[in-house]
Amino acid sequence: MKTEQIIRVAIIDDHDMLRNGICQFLDSFGFATIFEVENGVLALEKIERSHLIPDVCIVDINMPVMDGFELTEILSKKYPAIKILAFSVNDDVKDVVKMLECGANGYVLKGADPDELQRAVEVIYNGGHYFSASVAEVAKEFYNKSN
Repeated sequence: MKTEQIIRVAIIDDHDMLRNGICQFLDSFGFATIFEVENGVLALEKIERSHLIPDVCIVDINMPVMDGFELTEILSKKYPAIKILAFSVNDDVKDVVKMLECGANGYVLKGADPDELQRAVEVIYNGGHYFSASVAEVAKEFYNKSN
């Protein structure tokens, strides 16, 4: 009999209300939010001090102290087992591509439906890539050029 794995998630975003809302969504989907912080420096400190590392980090791009690009690059090199889901209002091509270059496994826009966020976390946790519809073509082109 297969035991269902609880996906451990961390939320890194500088907007308190948004982080709280995402935590509620994730909890309602049965995920375990192991921490939520407002910038990349705090996220790295939490990971380095903890015996539990997240399976998936939901990372905003624009944050003070350390932005999502820098955090994603560090996480993908130092903790390659952690999957990274970019979570931003920005669907600008250069930012989407830059997050993918830094190591993001997916990119969801902040206006997404909670069910889409759930799907994105599950897909990247299971080794896939997930992109909101408006950035999917950019991601497809990125991966086609990479191969």
